[in-house]
Amino acid sequence: MKKRPKIPYRPAADTRPQFEARFLLPQFWGTWARLFLLRPIMYLPRKWVMALGGVLGNHMYRRNKKRRHIAEINLRMCFPELSNSARAKLLREHFRQHARGLLDAALAMWGSRKRIDRIARIDRREWLINMMRKQPVIIIAFHLTTLEMSGAMVAGTHPLVAMMNRTRNPLLTWQMWRGRTHLDKENLQMLMRDQGLRPLVRLIRAGHTCFFSPDEDFGRPRIDAHTVFAPFFGVATSTLTVVGRLAKMTGAVVLPSATRLDPKTGCYTMTVDAPLKNFPSNAPQADAAAVNRAMETLIRAAPAEYMWTFRRFKSRPDGGANPYKQNPPQ
Repeated sequence: MKKRPKIPYRPAADTRPQFEARFLLPQFWGTWARLFLLRPIMYLPRKWVMALGGVLGNHMYRRNKKRRHIAEINLRMCFPELSNSARAKLLREHFRQHARGLLDAALAMWGSRKRIDRIARIDRREWLINMMRKQPVIIIAFHLTTLEMSGAMVAGTHPLVAMMNRTRNPLLTWQMWRGRTHLDKENLQMLMRDQGLRPLVRLIRAGHTCFFSPDEDFGRPRIDAHTVFAPFFGVATSTLTVVGRLAKMTGAVVLPSATRLDPKTGCYTMTVDAPLKNFPSNAPQADAAAVNRAMETLIRAAPAEYMWTFRRFKSRPDGGANPYKQNPPQ
């Protein structure tokens, strides 16, 4: 089957993270040390990595009171039907899976294609590749603890475009950008969110599959015509309308996806669902609700792996109080 044409578009050099001489100054030595300690972990046996992640996750649960407080509120809002003990168990497992995902960032950023394929697989891989070859595709990948590995698994299957945020640490931003593009430097385009949607739309139209994470709450000051409140686990949630807009502008089908980590084997499995039906519509609210429903369904299959430490509900539709500021940890 003839591949859809693509153009050799690349973002301007000054928009991409660059190595800077100041990264060698003492203020960045701590970041360098963490990176040097992280890299060798990808060579450890998988059972060791899973065990180490469990220990680190238990430590994070005990010591990071701020993130634990955020996750407790999120789970209380999303799973009111669970008992306190069931939510506490889910919370502890989340931190363990979170830590395992952090350790496996080494594999995602520096591992070879062969090493990653040894422990990771995509369900219905050929179906997905054929879908990407014959039409524009947007894969929505939510903020799971496995997100870094998700990107590594998709890289190389087809010309790909994704977006990332700049962190407060420019050295970390530079390393993340390098790590996320190292498996397919020729066909994988990693854009920065501050570049806007124009280069993203151009690349989708040119034949690149879009790998996109839409589940972010940017706060009340940034809520505008491109954000609506749609149900997520029964809670009105600030939701970007960008997926529907991209689909309408490019004619792309939207495929929800999720990647699961089995802590017993250390293996990853990525599931890509069928395209969202009747999407996009002419109603941004309905499109945002459809994306949230798809996300909720996939999260419920393995709830410990969603990033519950994100302040997903900080913006309220009625201007109400930020739930995370109530009874903050001491």
